[in-house]
Amino acid sequence: MEMYNQKFGKERVEKMVPYMKEQGAKVGIKFSYGGKVGNTLNSHRLVQFAKEKGKVDEMVEKIMSYYFEQEKDISDLKVLKAAAAEVGLDEKETEEFLESEKHVDTINDQVREAYMLGITGVPAFVINQKELLSGAQETDTWEEVLEDLGYLKSSDS
Repeated sequence: MEMYNQKFGKERVEKMVPYMKEQGAKVGIKFSYGGKVGNTLNSHRLVQFAKEKGKVDEMVEKIMSYYFEQEKDISDLKVLKAAAAEVGLDEKETEEFLESEKHVDTINDQVREAYMLGITGVPAFVINQKELLSGAQETDTWEEVLEDLGYLKSSDS
């Protein structure tokens, strides 16, 4: 929790964590905030690898579950190899991929682009290169942004 306290402030975290747990429970996510925070370059690379193999959704879901629910260290290559195996990726291909430098430049470029857009955390959504929503947002916030962009009719109309 120390990283969250440093990033958001202890008072905000004390409100945020119970709220996130409550919201997650509504959709079957059992948030747990005791996992190790580490370098996620290889987990992002593995998502790109899974995308090439037609398993991107499964991989993203597995990595998110590992981190947010199971408190696994998603910077650990053993953990990433286990995730890949669980979603059906070939063990040898995964190991060769993780030992390579493939997609390092791609991920680093994506990170630079995100920072240039003002994104410093996840989740973050850029809509039509105009609106940035960062962090978990209430439904009302989404509706307001989508109305402003012309995707929803205002309830006042």
